[in-house]
Amino acid sequence: MAGGIFNGQNKTLPGAYVNVKSMPSAIAQSAGERGVVFTALMGQGWGENGLIEVTASSDFISKFGMDFDNPKLIGLRMILNNAKKALVFNANDGSKATGTASSLPFNITAKYNGDKGNNITVTVAPDSNNATQFVIETVFGTKLVDKQRVTKVSDFNSNSFVELSVKDSEKADDGVTVLSKLTNPVSVKLSGGTTSVSATAMTDIQTAMETNDFNTMVAANVSDTSALHSLFATAAKRLRNEEGKKVQAVVPAAAATSSDDEGVIVVGNAIVLDGDIELTQAQSAGFVAGITAAALPNESMTYRVVTGAKDIKPRLSNDQATEALNKGQFVFTYSRGSVKVLQDINSLHTFTETHGRDFSKNRPLRVLDDIANTLRRTWEDSFIGKVTNDANGRDLFKATVVNYLTTLQGMNAIQAFSVDDVVVRAGNTKDTVLVDLAVTTTDSMEKMYMTVTSK
Repeated sequence: MAGGIFNGQNKTLPGAYVNVKSMPSAIAQSAGERGVVFTALMGQGWGENGLIEVTASSDFISKFGMDFDNPKLIGLRMILNNAKKALVFNANDGSKATGTASSLPFNITAKYNGDKGNNITVTVAPDSNNATQFVIETVFGTKLVDKQRVTKVSDFNSNSFVELSVKDSEKADDGVTVLSKLTNPVSVKLSGGTTSVSATAMTDIQTAMETNDFNTMVAANVSDTSALHSLFATAAKRLRNEEGKKVQAVVPAAAATSSDDEGVIVVGNAIVLDGDIELTQAQSAGFVAGITAAALPNESMTYRVVTGAKDIKPRLSNDQATEALNKGQFVFTYSRGSVKVLQDINSLHTFTETHGRDFSKNRPLRVLDDIANTLRRTWEDSFIGKVTNDANGRDLFKATVVNYLTTLQGMNAIQAFSVDDVVVRAGNTKDTVLVDLAVTTTDSMEKMYMTVTSK
């Protein structure tokens, strides 16, 4: 669906075009469902080549060929510590492992591309309890992942790791004759699986970004200097301004993206977990993406404790921390035995009349983004092509907006809201509606200035 900002009433595609600008403490922007993070895995050697939706309770062995606690998935684990779900673009081109045996009536093919398919062993043995049946076991590495009993090849249900195809010479009886001659177990270890990343992977990732809904995006499983970080930062700005999707990218400072935009959060240092596990900035950015995606419009992540963290690298002096904040960096601090978020900000640090300081604070920005995304979705789902553009129709949309903003005020996300702050009027053409909306966002307490007088 079309969206983004507008400079005049000159749009062709139906959609919600929303301009957000600063007034003395007034703004407006978007969100929707919270807790969804977009990320990418590159060349991990298993899993569907494309987008995979996972939660913390997903079967990661079948999806990525690794347990959730595998060090190679630590960035994804940091995301899902707080996010509801992750949309993982799994860039896994290459070839599938295969195998067969002359004593078996079928060929075996790994379900997915990648060299991890070479770790699959399929064993076929007569069933000691039923002379007409055979037991087929699938082992991934050393783990038994599937066990089935069959009388013919077509009885086998493809599992999360392998698919069987009857040999042409045995199709007449579906492999029954060959299986009946089996007296001892036969094991086949697959081979030939290869891992590669397609030359179109970057384009495919961009397409997935543009065609799915999420709150934040982060490349938490690549190096701090990977080109993916710049891709994500650029995509976030494009999605916000050209597509009307108010998302944020989280990138490491080491990626040197030169970001100065509310759509990009730049992480300036890294977390050290219990057990002296030193995260990279990119992996730490995964944590930031997770808490940011899950945060409600009336929540700030300032001084949020990082559960399971014991330290940060590097620790920053007050002067260094101030310098980092002034550069628009999201940094962690160590205070009284705990690792905390120093301040919930994004990379915007050059302020203008239309992009004031409120845009650099993520709590007020989440409110503005929630407004923009929610009203865009409401417009698309309930008004485009359904409601007549007359006084009654415009009053209906205004009432919808007012009810929603009243709810935000009840959450203490905005304050001092009045019905008069919403103006809905006809545009220059019969199918155009203009909306002027003013809101005053709130923020959390962060700084206390106290004077103590001795009497």
